[in-house]
Amino acid sequence: MSILNGSLSMGRRMAESRMLDECTITRPGEKAWDEELGEWITTQVVVYSGRCRIKHPSTVARDVEAGSQLLAVSFTEIHLPLAASGVMADDTVTVDASPTRVEQAGRQFIVTAPFDGSQSTALRFRVEAFDERRLA
Repeated sequence: MSILNGSLSMGRRMAESRMLDECTITRPGEKAWDEELGEWITTQVVVYSGRCRIKHPSTVARDVEAGSQLLAVSFTEIHLPLAASGVMADDTVTVDASPTRVEQAGRQFIVTAPFDGSQSTALRFRVEAFDERRLA
């Protein structure tokens, strides 16, 4: 095994050891008519369920001007094991449990974009909050 492969393997183990949260990633599936409710119901397809890590890649927020408002923008990432696959933009991430921040359980995020690259230690996706903390 080359030095690069050894380092990469060690980096992947370290990345996964920091994935202490549990999350479920879903996307809309088929629609079915519910006679009782009299409306179409969309089933949710589970894309991934397991270990994850929610983090800010930078603690520094960036000021942006939107119309006549000055907003502070920071980005959040979700990290998944490399074995996870199939996650796409617009998927919904639900934090099921977070031992280090219990109040995170139940929070939802929307996947906006992947971070691509070779020699990755984890799958990383940019996400936006999709709950009461989301900016209008």
